[in-house]
Formats: sequence, C-alpha cells, structure tokens
Amino acid sequence: MIELTKFQKDSINKRFSENALRMMKKRYLLQDADDNQEMPADMLLRIAVALAKVEKDYGKDKESVKKIANDFFEIMSNKEYAPAGRTITNTGSSTSLIANCVVMPIHDSMESIFQTLRDSALLQQAGCGLGFDLSEMRPADFVTKRSRGKSSGPVSFLQIYDAAFSIIKQQGRHGANMSMMRVDHPDILDFIHCKEKEGVIRNFNISVTVTDEFMENLEKNPDENWYCTFKGKKYRPRKVLRHPNGSVYKSEEIDITVKELFNELIKGAWSNGEPGIAFIDTINRSNPLPDLGPIASSNPCGEQFLHPYDNCNLGSINLAAFIKNEEIDWERLKFVTRTAVRLMDNVIDSFNFPVSKVTELARKNRRIGLGIMGFADMLYRLGIRYDSLEGFEVAEKVMGFINEQAYKMSNELAGEKGRFPNYKMSIFAKENAVYSKAQRHGIGKEMRNAALTTVAPTGSISMMFDCSSGIEPNFALSYVKQDKDGSKYHYFNKYFQEALNLLELSEKEQELIKEEIINKGTIQGLKDLPREMKDIFVVSMDISGENHMKMQSAFQNNVDNSISKTINLPNSATKEEVAQSFISAWKLGCKSCTVYREGSRVVQILNLGTGEKLISPTELDTKGNHNMKPGFRMDKERTTPRPRPEVMSGRTYKMKTGYGNMYVTVNNDETETPFEIFATIGKTGGFFQEQSEAICRLISLALRSGVKVEKVIGQLKNIRGPMPVFTEKGTILSMADGIGKILEEHVKDINHVQKTIDKPEKQEALPSSQPIADLGFMPGCPDCDAQLIMAEGCVNCKSCGFTRCL
Repeated sequence: MIELTKFQKDSINKRFSENALRMMKKRYLLQDADDNQEMPADMLLRIAVALAKVEKDYGKDKESVKKIANDFFEIMSNKEYAPAGRTITNTGSSTSLIANCVVMPIHDSMESIFQTLRDSALLQQAGCGLGFDLSEMRPADFVTKRSRGKSSGPVSFLQIYDAAFSIIKQQGRHGANMSMMRVDHPDILDFIHCKEKEGVIRNFNISVTVTDEFMENLEKNPDENWYCTFKGKKYRPRKVLRHPNGSVYKSEEIDITVKELFNELIKGAWSNGEPGIAFIDTINRSNPLPDLGPIASSNPCGEQFLHPYDNCNLGSINLAAFIKNEEIDWERLKFVTRTAVRLMDNVIDSFNFPVSKVTELARKNRRIGLGIMGFADMLYRLGIRYDSLEGFEVAEKVMGFINEQAYKMSNELAGEKGRFPNYKMSIFAKENAVYSKAQRHGIGKEMRNAALTTVAPTGSISMMFDCSSGIEPNFALSYVKQDKDGSKYHYFNKYFQEALNLLELSEKEQELIKEEIINKGTIQGLKDLPREMKDIFVVSMDISGENHMKMQSAFQNNVDNSISKTINLPNSATKEEVAQSFISAWKLGCKSCTVYREGSRVVQILNLGTGEKLISPTELDTKGNHNMKPGFRMDKERTTPRPRPEVMSGRTYKMKTGYGNMYVTVNNDETETPFEIFATIGKTGGFFQEQSEAICRLISLALRSGVKVEKVIGQLKNIRGPMPVFTEKGTILSMADGIGKILEEHVKDINHVQKTIDKPEKQEALPSSQPIADLGFMPGCPDCDAQLIMAEGCVNCKSCGFTRCL
C-alpha cells in the first residue's frame, strides 16, 4: 500500500535517538520468525497500513485507503503524533489487543470478587492496565452471613489481586493498575495506610476518591468528626488491626475529625507519593454517559475515569513539533488533530479484548482519549516560562484548539460512518449545559465518539520522540530515567543545550554549568546565566504546587476526561505544601491530583545525578526490602553480609525472662553454623518485642558477616537488666543475656532437631497438650499470634481454635 525506498527508510530511522531506539527495541519493534527485528520505519508502516484498512469496511476505495494510510504514516514519522504503547506494539501483529486500560467492577460478594479476578487476570495477561473501585466491598470485621464468619475487608482482597498480578507480571506481559476507595468508606484508614511500606502492593497505584462534602467540611468545619456510610448506615471510620500475616483480629471505630483524616492522606502522599486524590463529584459532573450510571474509578494513571468494562484508547500529539518561526503552526496542528481522531476511531474497530464485555461496551461508547505531550518543550521553544500567566494562556488556547478540532472531526465521522451506539444514553441526546461544548464548536449533536480528549502519561512514547511528557514541566534539565527492569537512560535537554551554545561561553564554563545541572537538575542557583534564560528553562521542582495545579486547571477546561499529572516537589517540601496542592486542585476544578516529593522513595523512575548508585526496581523484594549498594565512602571496602538462602533449618527455644516467656529461633547455614536469630516476646509492636527485634537483627548481621559465634555470645551474656529471674537454666539477667545463653546452648547441641526427625520411634510419647516450642518449632499462631500447642496429634491454638490439620 505504501512503498518506501531504502533511502527514505534510512532517513526516517535516523530521526530516532539512541535512547529512543534502545527503548523501542525492548517494547515496540517486533521480531519475525527468523529473529529479524523491525526498524522504526517498518513499525510505523505496519501501524499505518493496518489501521487504514478499516476504511474498507466503510466503503472506501483503494486510492482513498492508500491516502489515509499515507496520512497516518506521515504524522507518526514526522514525530507529530503517536498512538499509545499497546497500539504501537500490537497493531498489525497476530495480537488483537491494541488498546490498553479497562475499569473493572467489584461488588460485595465472593462471586463478584473472584469473577472479576478471573477476568482481570486474562486482561493482565494480554497486557491491559486495570482500574478498580473498592467502595462496594464489605468493611473488615463485618459479618458475612453465608459463611457465618467475618470479612477480611477490601485491603485483604487488594493484596490477593496484587499477588495474582505479580505472578502474571513475572512472565513479562502485564499492565499497571489503579485501586480507589471513597473517603466515606468505613475502611478508609486501612486503605490510606496499605502502601506505607515501599514495595508492598507494588502492582497498584492507590487513590482516595473524595466528595465535595468532605472538601467543604475541610474548609468550613475541619474540627468536626467525619462519618462514613456503608449500605445506608452511618459508621465512624475504623482502625483495622491485623496480625503479622495480614489476618484481621479486631476493628475499632474511632473519633477522627475531617482535618485529621485529611492529614492521614497528606502524610502518605508526603512520605512516598501515595495515595493520590480524585474529586469524584467533579468527575461525575462531566460524565458523558450519565444513563450508564455514575463513574467510580479510573484507569491506572488517573486520566480516564470510566464505567465498568469501558476502555481507554489513547494517543498523543507532540506539541514541540509545531513551532515554526517561533510561532505555533495552527494549520498543521489542525491537520494532525483531525488525522489522529480518524486513526484512533479505527483502533476501536480493530481491537478485541479477551473479556467480551469490554469489547462490547468499548464499541458502543467509542471513547477515544486524544492528548498531548511536549508542552514544556514547546514553551522552551517559544521562550515562555511554564508557570507564568502567558504559559497558562498558551495551555488553554492550544488545548481548546485541539478539543475543538477533535469535536468537529468526530461530528464529520458520525455523518460518514454513523454515531456511537450508546448515543441515546449520552449528554449529546439531552438538552443540558454540558452539550454547550459541542455547540460552542459550532457543530450539531451527531457524534462518532462519546468522549474525545484526555491527557495521559506519555512515558515511553515521549521517550520515542525525545520530548517532555504530557503537560508536565521537564523533571530536570539533566536526569537519569530508570525503567521497570532497571535499564537507565541519560538525558540532557537539547533545547537548553542550544540556548547554552548561543552564550559564547568557554568550554570550561560550559562544563561547570553542566556539572551543576547534573547534580541539581536546575539552573536557578547559577549566578552567571541571564535572568531571561532562567525564567524560560524552569523545571518541575522550580514550580510551586499551586502553580502546578493552575497549569492542570488551564488544560482541564478543554479536556473531556481527566489529566495525568504529578506535582514533583523538592525533598524539602512540607506536608502543608502537599495539602495546599490538593486543596488548590479541588478549588480549580481539577479531577485528580498526585504529589511526589523528590527522594521520598528508594526506587524512582526519574533521578538526578549520574545514576551510579540507583536502586533498581528489581532489587526491591515483595516485602519492600532492598539490597542497598554502599552509599557511604567509608563503606567502600567494608564487609557486606551474606545473602539469605530461600530455605533454612533451625530450632526454637523457650526461655523464661523477667518480662515473660521468650521464644528464640536460631537458623543454621549449610555448614550447621548459626546464620540468623529471631526472638518473640509480648505482642507485635510492644516495647519488649521492639527491643528483642533490634537485638536479634544486629546479632544476625554479625553472624552473616562472619563474626565468630563465641564473640557474639560473649557480648550478650551477663548484660544485667532491672528484672533478673531464676530459671532451671540459671539466672537470666536480661533479654540480651537470655538470647546469649540460648545461642550458647544451640551451638553445643546443634543436632537436636535432626535426631528427633531421624529416630522418632525412640522419642517419648508426647503429653496430650505440650507447647510445640519444646519440640524445637515456632510457637506463634498464624491467626492470633498466641502460643501453639501439640494436642490430639496436631498443632493447635487454644486461644482462637486454629489447627493445622483442617
């Protein structure tokens, strides 16, 4: 259909940078049966031809289809427009999943929870990102009538979903996920805190959907108690208490004011960027399909709020490509917008999801999400400061123009191909204020698509085009980007480099400036650069949270759906700044808001510096721990502890102390040498448990680092505490003394457990109710943490009724 010479292909391929090609080879460029990999020109041809063929189904002749294919190819090869990643990867291949994100329903029943998990697993396997609202689910510790038990709560099921998706993720095909919960759900505190530890529930972003009622109370009555609602009944917010294994053993309703609850949300966002916040009433005021019901959740990055089973079909225009003679080329932008709408509408006719309900609803609604990227670079090229009045005006004007042209094109396509099937359920079939958007664009009611514009994150496609992401300011003028596999991409802003070259600086002066930028990302601290240059080349952390939100608001005025944007704040940002950002977002009419404070996570996508000591996502385990690389100069030549094997054997001892019974477990390495030690005394989180855990961690560190066991024992024994106690094993002076004596006993009789296993027939009959710690096994009940006993031939708990034999 489209024929290119080798020279033309080579010319197109050379438009893509080394970073872009590295990323594309990992994600987008397909391989044939002989392991030959596409080049960018081949990839773009594949997409253009496959999507243009859809026009045949609407009666287009061969020449018309060829022209449309050429138009599609032209806007992509000129780096003016790119469809979303899933469309790039799969269009024209054997896989028919060429659009990405879906919102799935979870109702308050086991059938719904696990039917949705099944469907979601199929979608994840195919590469879909998913969104879920947990607000219908029964709170933790509520009675479950059918099983005559108690609910484990939404967060427990979120953990199940996360575990399932982790397995799928390990096989390479997966999407991101979003979990949301209403601020008036009784378990909202449990949800807010569920990702406090980095690496836990790692396959989900989380956001709290707040109501106008909550925000108005925050402004007018912040010290009033907040009440939640579930199935028509009012409850106070609840503190959910869990055992170390995650099982719920208690819940407590607590008095908490609106301000205090908001502060809990802020604390999480300040600490590690989650949860985000979404304004659910604002979202539903612009619901394009009100007769389908209210919207409760979004796709993984919060830019597409969708009904259950609906899909977001995304693509983005690169605004940095539309500057001509230091002005915006409006005529070219019009052509690219119209062509992109046709291309994205054709995607809907081409996709097929592994869950039929998704395909059906997506084709009935025919939503598309045309967005933008390269906005910050456009402003650099225009010489306009991002957070200036002129910058906000450019945002509103450009997005207004794109939205208008998208509406006009959808109106024309409705006449050419027919309107979307769920038209009668939409705002376009009603006389109301929302329809005025179409009226303002001077078009009739007939529309091909229920919604047209959104601003999605454009991580990979902006890497492909070497432009800034979405509507974000540039993170820094120099930075290192790290992908999910730990691969690093180094960037230095090309527009700043061009401006720097015009200053006629010496090579040494340029190097000093670059060194400052690599370390700090910004030029605001450099005294020798012109003020005008500093005003133009601002980066994310030079901009206040409020001005971030003003820019998002400027775009939101002309966006049908929502906007994916992160307020990147410096590490020094306060909780008050985070709070003000969220409040500003609501007041300015934004639909959602995410804040991230630089350095608040161990693993970051965007990083300052050279990238030498970055922690990779692959180094973070499922419990949020990571293998830290030496960060201090003094540690460079020092000992690193041996890694822990997956499986170890050991023995558990019971020791009486002045603070209660202590259970100490010593595990051995492959040479039967003590490798690590654990102690349990009192309740998890209690003072004595805290002390024993600290002691045991340091002992284990010493053992794993090769310190002689006798030296460790010598340091522990005879430490005196305030409550010594007399036992069969002598006087126990303190917890440390007790642990030291157990370690000494352990190394003297290292083979006790093995003898018990090897010669069970020679062991004495067990008493009918014997603590299993006496047998050398861990004593803690997995449900309630009480002491387990051996009774009636099985391990049992007399406290809660747990038994290993059922």
